[in-house]
Amino acid sequence: MSTKLVLAGVGMFLGLSGICSAAPQSIQGTIYFHGSIVEEPCTPSSIAHGGAALSLRQCPQFSRGNDIRVHGVGPSSSVTAIGKSPVNVKLVTDSGKEGRYYDQQYALVDEVGKPVNSGMYLITLTSP
Repeated sequence: MSTKLVLAGVGMFLGLSGICSAAPQSIQGTIYFHGSIVEEPCTPSSIAHGGAALSLRQCPQFSRGNDIRVHGVGPSSSVTAIGKSPVNVKLVTDSGKEGRYYDQQYALVDEVGKPVNSGMYLITLTSP
């Protein structure tokens, strides 16, 4: 009888020791992430009332500081100055830095700051 009791005890010990050792051990290390978080870019639109304008809507805050360049790409339908006068963008409205997204509106102006009313332009927007 004592042999059966010893075998039962050993069996119970081995059975329970397997359950106890199945608990996960603490793991140490470092997790690395590679890549970038991609967020939808700004929604651009152009309007022409009293001069050409560019609107950027729902821009993520991280894209603040966009580089905007304007280049003439075709003949103008009205009289222009001799040579190619540069066209620039001027910030007209900004919804501010509050919130996750912002809206901005730019006007196309000539070198003296007057609104551009005619012409064909390529506008390049580069985000940081």
